Amino acid sequence: MPDNLAAEVAGWANVARSPSGGGFYSHPGDPWREPGEGCLRAADVWNLVVEGENAPRFATDAPLLPRSNWAVARWSAGVWTVLSSGHVEGRLVREQRKDRAERLVASRRWTRSDLELIQALLGTDAMARAALLAGDPGRERSLKSLVTLRLALVIEAEDAETPEAARRILRGGADAAVWLDEDGRAVASDVLSWQVKRHARAENRQGRHAEERERGEDLKQSIATAVRNVFPGMPAEVAASAAARLAPSVAKLGRRPGTQNIVDAVVEIRLERWRQAIASDPEVETRLLAMQARGANGRVRKRFRDQRAAERVETEIRDWRGDLEPVTSRRFG
Repeated sequence: MPDNLAAEVAGWANVARSPSGGGFYSHPGDPWREPGEGCLRAADVWNLVVEGENAPRFATDAPLLPRSNWAVARWSAGVWTVLSSGHVEGRLVREQRKDRAERLVASRRWTRSDLELIQALLGTDAMARAALLAGDPGRERSLKSLVTLRLALVIEAEDAETPEAARRILRGGADAAVWLDEDGRAVASDVLSWQVKRHARAENRQGRHAEERERGEDLKQSIATAVRNVFPGMPAEVAASAAARLAPSVAKLGRRPGTQNIVDAVVEIRLERWRQAIASDPEVETRLLAMQARGANGRVRKRFRDQRAAERVETEIRDWRGDLEPVTSRRFG
């Protein structure tokens, strides 16, 4: 609605809108059915020719001015007398609809039922309410939301402003007709497009993450194979632990680790493991208790524990090497 007409309508003592989403009226009650003398109407539909009717609907006393797509008229002696008119540029209408769609997608969470209803209504001019809801409580809640947001329109009894598609549905015995007007259709289409793009972005992210995980797993498997080549007798779970330890540096440098790097990583992992477990070994536990009884400080006991852990690791890597030449690591020092 043009700003000058909107300001005029805002000054009315009473403003009522047709349930069919058409014009605004200044009289209370149902002026869209039988306007009272002196009733004002602001709308963008005038002199509407309907097939099968002798006279146009909302006939005015004079043609609207060129380029005028909105007008305010007064009901007088069975005809609408034009008082003022205005024009809204199509560009401004599109911008307003886009802004409204952006506010809607940013201010609420759209459920699957909401989107299903929008998609169904966008695919037809109008639908019977019972067929649209199909007995689904979720769809019923969604329809109430769409009506509250003025995206969808529902009418149970036709009036002069009811579109022809909704009229046919009501005359066919439906309890109510549901449809989207021009504004609602444009906004709903933008909302649906935004949701489609959102899901596409989410799927792309998931796809990228899946590819990254797959590449990461392939890299770890490749490193684990390299570790098993250095230590043929190593258990698979230890090789996997070493691969996980080496993977970040391999990804950063872009090349597979050398033998010494593999040995150092394996030794580090096993030392960490044995430092935690060696204290519960009966022989080591007895020795540590004896050292504590003699008053040995914590550093001495820790050094003894680490030496026993290093001995276990040296035994492991020697056994895992099998018949290959022995290897060692600076971490034993």
